[in-house]
Amino acid sequence: MFAEGLESMLADEPGFSICGLARTAADTLKQVPEIIPDVLLLDINLPDQSGLDVCKELRASHPDVKILALSMHNDESFISAMLSLGAQGYVLKNTTKNELSSAIRALAAGKTYFSQEVTDTMMQSLMRERKAGAAKEPPKISRREREVLRLIMDELTTQEIAGKLFLSEKTVESHRAALLAKLGARNTAGLVKAALQWNLLND
Repeated sequence: MFAEGLESMLADEPGFSICGLARTAADTLKQVPEIIPDVLLLDINLPDQSGLDVCKELRASHPDVKILALSMHNDESFISAMLSLGAQGYVLKNTTKNELSSAIRALAAGKTYFSQEVTDTMMQSLMRERKAGAAKEPPKISRREREVLRLIMDELTTQEIAGKLFLSEKTVESHRAALLAKLGARNTAGLVKAALQWNLLND
């Protein structure tokens, strides 16, 4: 319903041509190689897989496609994760038609675009990092990310973590992707190493 609303809202925008609409990650990964859009609006929360994983895969396979994250999450971990995986813009779902159109045009022109709320969130994070200075504080992870990390270290599967924390599997995968980005890890072994290095589970 949200995707169809976006399609309707942008259909009469001058210079725009809506070339596809996907409702799942699998559908997105199938359509993009066939269509090769200039700009892809990508939600983080997809019913079958995290948009973070989709972003990573498309950045590797189709680097010329500009990715605009469209999310309800105004959280530094999600923003950083999307940017580190190759998204060129990030706007919130409460955005106006004018701002969304501006964001799409910016990406199509080879620029980046971030809504004001997203920019404020990232600036606050940057200021916290600067205050930490040479102290090199450990990466900031949320309470929920810490819970997911602990269960990953206990060797639970995504399905098991989802059941234990009463979350959907896609939400667990989103938290895992955010942890990978925040801790600079490439896989589960890297997460474990970083957690031990920074003593993240003893706070």
